[in-house]
Amino acid sequence: MRWWATLLTGWLLGSSVALGQSDDWLVLPTTTEAATEWMQPTVRQVGRELRRQGIGVWSAGAAVARLEMRGPVRPAELSDEQYAAWRAGATETVRLLAVGDYEGALPELERSERFARSHLETLNRDEARAQAVLDTCLYLVRALLGSGDLERAEKQAQACVQASPGIKPTNFMHPPNVTELFERAARPNPARSSTLLVESEPGGCRLRINGIAAGRTPTAIEGLYPGEYRVQVECEPDQIGKVHIVQLPPGSRTLFVIDSFDRAVNTTPVLHLRYDAAPGEQRLTRDSRELARALPASTTLVAAPADDDSLDLRLVRRGQLELASVRVPMIRAEASPPLLAKAITSLLAGGCGDFTGQVPIIIDCKTGEIVEEEVAPVAATRPPRGQFITGLTVASLGAASLLGAYGLYGARGSAGDDWINNPQSISAQTKWLRLGDSLRVMGPVGAGALTAAMPLILPYKPKTPWWGWLAGGVGVASVGAAIALGLTADDKRPISCRESGPGPNACVNRDRNVDLAILLGVTSAPLMTIPLIYLFRRGDKKLEASLVPSVYASPQGGAFVLRGAF
Repeated sequence: MRWWATLLTGWLLGSSVALGQSDDWLVLPTTTEAATEWMQPTVRQVGRELRRQGIGVWSAGAAVARLEMRGPVRPAELSDEQYAAWRAGATETVRLLAVGDYEGALPELERSERFARSHLETLNRDEARAQAVLDTCLYLVRALLGSGDLERAEKQAQACVQASPGIKPTNFMHPPNVTELFERAARPNPARSSTLLVESEPGGCRLRINGIAAGRTPTAIEGLYPGEYRVQVECEPDQIGKVHIVQLPPGSRTLFVIDSFDRAVNTTPVLHLRYDAAPGEQRLTRDSRELARALPASTTLVAAPADDDSLDLRLVRRGQLELASVRVPMIRAEASPPLLAKAITSLLAGGCGDFTGQVPIIIDCKTGEIVEEEVAPVAATRPPRGQFITGLTVASLGAASLLGAYGLYGARGSAGDDWINNPQSISAQTKWLRLGDSLRVMGPVGAGALTAAMPLILPYKPKTPWWGWLAGGVGVASVGAAIALGLTADDKRPISCRESGPGPNACVNRDRNVDLAILLGVTSAPLMTIPLIYLFRRGDKKLEASLVPSVYASPQGGAFVLRGAF
């Protein structure tokens, strides 16, 4: 029954797309000290408490891995032993090229090329090593030409120009056909259609592209091949800049580098900001938002040590001034401080307080005065009135349509019995057919309306409630029953059900199963949507979800799809 496979596949795909678009929070340690032993347990324990509140959080490893794909990150480290091994491999390939063993040289040259590309910003800082990078790249061009792969050799020549801008091949090291291909790639041509504009704060900083000096900021570098470039901005003497990995498209792209932010970003032992002196609130907010934009993360929870062996936690959201801040005991072990969960609840509610003692001290965020009352947990609230009324109206129409479809199922059963008892009756056959057509429209329409109304009427809760999981379980059971009914239906439906004078038994008996399977299948959609909405919502009231469910069904097939950004 491919119809049901399509339905389930559509549901799974819609869910996976939504999950792939989730915009999680970042727990961001900041410090002015060398000690970092508190960072990993803090990220782990605070992240765990946020997840208990239903909020997605970047794991420490995933945040570092994502930043390394974009930057700013430290340049790749290269030991003398690694460089010597790389040069030895290149020397061996030259011997193979000299005897015409191009196929034997290709694998080693490709490995050498991958190594060079992952260390470009380090290798190209030294003139002799930069020359070795280009010569090794051209050895690969030579091997490709010798193997008869001209198209790939031309692309590799362009890659050599891209990796080593401004560097010329060593004289007499390469045959004329290789140098001719390189010179053609190095000349202006339509493929070199990209421009990279690099600006910085402050201006006038040294600029390096793939490790090679390229002037001072602001600088526009024209005539580049589209592709990946490793950009460094260096504003202080003897400074080695962090690497920004830029994917340059055809056309132009601007990179703006804030030197103070680059120097503050560190990835060991976890992603954090380290300052030489205590940063002002404005700079800390700007840097945390910049880091959130790079990942991306919708909200940053900044964790900073205080003077009394405690930890300040503060929310920083995109484009919004947040006053919420709490103080908790320093986290240095796997066990959470006793009041950490309560502190996180207060923070998400927009409150401030000191949770370092046995009794929490609640503080008014605006005035700084102590409030003599306990922190109330984040209360579940109903959606805004207009949204709720709209959702309730759509849900009522959907429920009425779906219940009407079940009513039509009973009426169609009776009409089917009438047709079986009087097989020559055209009116009985027509009534049975019309009821079937109406049922297969009203059922999916009603289920679709109910599904669409769920995000509008469900109350806000920090976690998925038990009845949400129950509804999802009933929905899964409904899908299972629908599949079972579909599999027991006769696959060979008579093609004459809409013609005059057919034998009605096969038509009626098969469609009884199919009709009920359709109704159970579409009924599962709003039920399974309930836990998904609570899983996908974000924020303290989980207001940042955008869920658009759709149900499609016809006598030939159907699908249930969830689309959205979370």
